[in-house]
Amino acid sequence: MKVIKYFLAGALMLSISAQSMAQDSNVNTEVDAITKVIVDNQGNASAIKDAVKQFTKTFKKNPEALAGLGRAFLEVKDMANALKYADLAIKANKNNAAGYLLKGDMAVANDNGGDAAMWYQTATTFDSKNPLGYIKYARIYQKVDPQGAANMLEKLRTIDPSYPVDAEIAYMYSKNGKLQKAVEYYDQIKNLGNLENYFISDYASSAMILGFTQKSLNAVLQGLNKSPRNAGFNRIAFYDYTDLKDYPNALKYADALFNASDSLKVLPSDYKYYAFALKGSGRADEAIENFLKVYNEDKNETEVLKQVSDIYLEKKEHDKAIEYYQKYIETLDKKKASDYSAMAKIYMNLAENETTPAAKQAALAKADQMYADLATAMPNNEDYAVYNRAHVHHMMNPDVKKGAAKPYYDRYAQLVETKTEKTSAEVSTLAEAYNYLSVYYIQNDQVAKAKEYAGKLKALQPDNETAKQILAL
Repeated sequence: MKVIKYFLAGALMLSISAQSMAQDSNVNTEVDAITKVIVDNQGNASAIKDAVKQFTKTFKKNPEALAGLGRAFLEVKDMANALKYADLAIKANKNNAAGYLLKGDMAVANDNGGDAAMWYQTATTFDSKNPLGYIKYARIYQKVDPQGAANMLEKLRTIDPSYPVDAEIAYMYSKNGKLQKAVEYYDQIKNLGNLENYFISDYASSAMILGFTQKSLNAVLQGLNKSPRNAGFNRIAFYDYTDLKDYPNALKYADALFNASDSLKVLPSDYKYYAFALKGSGRADEAIENFLKVYNEDKNETEVLKQVSDIYLEKKEHDKAIEYYQKYIETLDKKKASDYSAMAKIYMNLAENETTPAAKQAALAKADQMYADLATAMPNNEDYAVYNRAHVHHMMNPDVKKGAAKPYYDRYAQLVETKTEKTSAEVSTLAEAYNYLSVYYIQNDQVAKAKEYAGKLKALQPDNETAKQILAL
């Protein structure tokens, strides 16, 4: 059989290997105890000898216990003993899947997908009612043959109609990166509350990633009905409510995540979502605090510096807004056009809030410089930059006769006129330039030039009143 690269073997083993243990709680307890002895004394054969001997004597006819012992050796990468107890488990009862499943997991650990699939298939042959053989086989084959893996799980449906096969197929597709397909299978399940928590979590997170926010929320709320202290569920509900802009509920589940969840490991994204929820609730200072927590924990999260700048801008604290946007820009290897534009808009907003003419002019001059820098750094964006410079200079001096914006509208017209195909936005902004130039020339008694631009304006906007009036002179 062709060797197949297994997919996320560690996750596979962690997610379902425990299910292969005996259902007898006493046996599970004993297996946990011997596993701890073996793990704690790794490499010290004499320290575990007596405990292993006693365990083997007690459970010599119990295939699941023997396989559990073998799995403990697998955990410490003692393949010889893992194989020994897998064989003993099969010898104890060849019609029990435990030994075959252990051999399959050993093959996974050795990066031998072909052998793993063979052992998992053997488990389905000798113990057809045990679902793990089907599940593990499918997860091994999901990368190379998703449909074949799904077909194997469909066999499980015929053997045990009560088993959540749709959930298993969905989970398989999810782990294989086919989230849309995963969600389609999860959608077929009528009562999500009957599923294991990891299925519900996978459904909710897959839907959330795909942007099906309400679907994600509906799923995770069913999970919270039975596991209200589940950190993963509280996190997804918190994120979903934030994305839905339902900030009171977002903060409710943020509190549940941070203060009423078991085994919580706080993530930088938790602080980020908390910051968005706080911002949406009007708690600006706390939002800033949490955005900065994100950046302090992960310096790759530079986008939060923009968020901090935006909040300060909303608060009219322009110096802080400029400071944090500048910090954001300094983290970039290469600026985008939007970065220059954002800084310019902060300065323009500052100008609107300045109380003296000199201060307003100074702020607008800085905005103009941002657009000038953009045109220099990115010549392909010169039309955008020069159009905005025209606006800034008109704000600096709105007297059209003085023509503060004229050089920039002139240049914009030159750049856009040469384009063989123009977008509707470009047609509109070009008409704006012609309108300004028409009025400028008429106010400066240059009727011929005014009519030249009025003619161009009328060609773009036949009903333009300015064009009509100038052409009628």
